[in-house]
Amino acid sequence: MSHFYKAAISHWEAKRDEAIATLELYFQKSVGIGEHSKILDEIHVWTHQLSEAEENIQSLKTHFEDDGYVREKPIKGMLNG
Repeated sequence: MSHFYKAAISHWEAKRDEAIATLELYFQKSVGIGEHSKILDEIHVWTHQLSEAEENIQSLKTHFEDDGYVREKPIKGMLNG
């Protein structure tokens, strides 16, 4: 596996995991959060980050092989287009 490809996937997986952990905290333990008036704004920010990370992971897997080479044909069904 290409080290750069692996690093890119790992980066976006970490961003995805961070967003999921943060959203879980907001949804299940919001009592401990001091600024409740901004909680929905924060949920929107982290939801956007989650979507961005998942989209980037899918884009990389659709267009590149694990070795970092471009796929001749993108994997069908991985993109909505």
